[in-house]
Amino acid sequence: MSGPVSDHYNSVDLLSRIERAIGEIGRTPDTVTIEEIAPLEDFHIGGRAATAALLPRLELKEEMRALDIGCGTGGAARYGAHRYRCKVDGIDLTLNFIEAGKTISSWLNLSSRVHLHHRSAMDTGFDEDTFDRAWMFHVGMNIEHKRELFSEVKRVLKPGGYFLIYDIMRGEDDASPLAFPMPWASDPSISFVRGADTYEEHLEAAGFAIDGIEPQRDIAAAFFERIAASKGNPPPAISTATLMGASAAEKSANLLAAWQSGQIMPTAILVRKPA
Repeated sequence: MSGPVSDHYNSVDLLSRIERAIGEIGRTPDTVTIEEIAPLEDFHIGGRAATAALLPRLELKEEMRALDIGCGTGGAARYGAHRYRCKVDGIDLTLNFIEAGKTISSWLNLSSRVHLHHRSAMDTGFDEDTFDRAWMFHVGMNIEHKRELFSEVKRVLKPGGYFLIYDIMRGEDDASPLAFPMPWASDPSISFVRGADTYEEHLEAAGFAIDGIEPQRDIAAAFFERIAASKGNPPPAISTATLMGASAAEKSANLLAAWQSGQIMPTAILVRKPA
């Protein structure tokens, strides 16, 4: 399942680097907590604060089964399982994310409720009507054929099930080209950032009913204030820089510039599969 997108995210010795990072804060795999490792894992604007603010919209319950699409190392999946006691399956194209995520789940004693799979969002491999809920955080920027993606999510959701999207979308300046590298792409060939209107069009074409579209200005503003304030300083030991590699500072700078110029707007969309 290799390809330009998975190659972009692939990190050599990822688990070893995560272990070194937690060692720098005086923790071991036996002692690190879900909160301490969160700044490394929630690879989206706002980090764990955004995860905690957005997942309640899905009204997750203990008896539910949820799908995390493009789960990375599984941070949001583990948060959902830990906070709401539900079962969560995560899928991601990048094999070393999945392998590292399985190990982290074992560190946090969440392997019985979090199951991570090396699979594509375009063909999840699950049966129809499997999941009560689904979410996708900062994934659509890498997927060109969004209608096909949304059709696959709708297929595996149960009737009445909810799907939450939190993606980087185009902002008021939707014409100026983005500067690369970005956290999700080293160059434009694997970047498919679109406006909320494009998402709405393809979600409706896939058969979803839209419950709400909301730009996440407050989450983004707080996040980018922290990035601006830390400019020029080395990243904390536990941060997404571990996932972004040597170009982390350049990617973060380009992301900040795109936000400041109005080129991007992190946006949440909540939809449901008709009963």
